[in-house]
Amino acid sequence: MLVFKKVRDMNHLIRVLFAIVLIGVFASSCQSKSENPINNVVVDAARDLITKDETVIVLDVRTPNEYVTGHIEGALNINITETDFSERVSKLDRDKTYIVHCSANVENGRSAKSLEIMSSFGFEKLLNMEGGIVAWEQNGHPLIRN
Repeated sequence: MLVFKKVRDMNHLIRVLFAIVLIGVFASSCQSKSENPINNVVVDAARDLITKDETVIVLDVRTPNEYVTGHIEGALNINITETDFSERVSKLDRDKTYIVHCSANVENGRSAKSLEIMSSFGFEKLLNMEGGIVAWEQNGHPLIRN
């Protein structure tokens, strides 16, 4: 009886370990190979990139009403709340670097959703500007108002 219990315990241990291995394999296979983590950039570094690299595009995903109250010079405004956002973003050049921002870049906010959509379209050079336009202005960087 003692031998039977040890064999049964060993079989149970083997099943548990096998299940753990299967779960690990399954979980890793569910992750996209093209998954590209989004990098954050502080506003001062964003400003340096914008002024030094003409290929960097600032993508403002706020509403047009928010955009006209103050935006970064040269920023492209594509409203994340519009139904054609995905269509418009899909037409952008995937070889460019995009600094994406909204108002304040709260967790799971508009810029995060925008970056997720862009990443799903194969964009790889994506930067999330921490603090959004609020932080930009608080750091004394200029805004265009019209």
